[in-house]
Amino acid sequence: MFSLFASEKPQPKAAEVAIQKISNISATHLSRFERLPKVQRYAIIGAASVGGVSLLYALTRSSKSARRPPIPSPRDSLLPDLSPEDAADLPYHPAALPGARDVDSPWGTIRVYEFGPRDGEKVLLIHGISTPSIALTDLAHKLVGRGRRVMLFDLFGRGYSDGPSPDTTDYDSSLFTTQILLALQSSPIHWSTFTIVGYSLGGAIAADFTSYFPSLVRGLVLVAPSGLIRKSHFSISSSMLYRSSWMPEWMVRKFVASRLWTGAKVVESDPEAVENAETTTTASEGDKTYVSSNQMLLPGNPHSTVSSVVDWQIQNHKGFVPAFISTIRHAPIYNQHDRWSVIRENIENRAGPLKEVWLILGETDPIINADEITEDARAVLGEDNVRVKVLDGVGHEVAIERADDVVRAVRRVGTKSEEVREVREEVAAPEPVEKPEKPEKPAKAEKSEKSDKKEKKSSSRRKHGGSHASSSTK
Repeated sequence: MFSLFASEKPQPKAAEVAIQKISNISATHLSRFERLPKVQRYAIIGAASVGGVSLLYALTRSSKSARRPPIPSPRDSLLPDLSPEDAADLPYHPAALPGARDVDSPWGTIRVYEFGPRDGEKVLLIHGISTPSIALTDLAHKLVGRGRRVMLFDLFGRGYSDGPSPDTTDYDSSLFTTQILLALQSSPIHWSTFTIVGYSLGGAIAADFTSYFPSLVRGLVLVAPSGLIRKSHFSISSSMLYRSSWMPEWMVRKFVASRLWTGAKVVESDPEAVENAETTTTASEGDKTYVSSNQMLLPGNPHSTVSSVVDWQIQNHKGFVPAFISTIRHAPIYNQHDRWSVIRENIENRAGPLKEVWLILGETDPIINADEITEDARAVLGEDNVRVKVLDGVGHEVAIERADDVVRAVRRVGTKSEEVREVREEVAAPEPVEKPEKPEKPAKAEKSEKSDKKEKKSSSRRKHGGSHASSSTK
């Protein structure tokens, strides 16, 4: 998924520093300058000339960078050169999901999908840092099957969404919040209130958005979310890679691309290598095979696996790696306790329809530690405002492999009760069932095969409380 590091206050630009220095020069300084020997005055004048050229360069560069256009997605850089047959074989083909539309914006085009009953309860799905919206294909279809109206979109720099130039635009809270609002406003129907399901980075973005727009969000389901990852998981190497100025940006991009490429072939189970979370998480500690990397995202398309989609973006979306790096640097993925505490205040003050926050976590997730985030989320959001579901036998790929569990959480949005807040399951069952009764005594040997079948049907009716009985017995 991503490597993490402490955010630093932005340093002033060279031009700002130079202008400030110039404004501080006084007449006293000038008089002192006149009394200096000629050699020293010439040296200072020469240095000032170099500084002036540097200042001019900084101002010119800043002016040029402000006009940089968005980085086009494969929609413009790849698809025009492909036949319909070739496009259909792509790991992420343009007709992957129903209801596709491309929304124009000052930051570039956004790929949006919206489908399901027009009058169904609305659910907005937000994907993670490396895999685009098709990572949530199974979840989206299952929600629609339950009568929901769903919307998905590719985050900027992913899939078929353009990438704003990181030289002029930070991939931060304001950018992602704006993108959500643009996607919502593009809908042919009014999204007055809705549930947000955010996976991984999408969970952090969903929580951040909810803190600012409490009147819009009626349900918040965070699946293996970032946002509250502890600083103890930050690594020195990651900080050097993403924050240090000693490495040129082109070199950083090349190095990050090499780390993301075919993640399933690289064993990186240590949380330090978290930028590969969506492509390299393990099913168990020490497992050398990354199950989710080979998980098929699009039904009937064997080329559409998590790892192949990430590789496809590296090859065909020039904005993907720069967007990935800027997201690591600026997105609300860690230390967001202040914003999450606003959610608590809004719930307790009834500022909107949201009653509680759902956390769906993987027991073996090496990136989002279930115990840590449960403890921290309850401390920030309040015990009574959080419901936690930890799924056994699954890692960071919860939203991909256990979509049924996420659907059940969405179905329970708005049904707050005083039940226990944490549920652990070994196997995901379609629905909770009553404890089966003790088996009846074996039937007599001379019973016919037909009698045996009748007895089994009768026993089944008793076990399920008469749910299969005829209407005349109800």
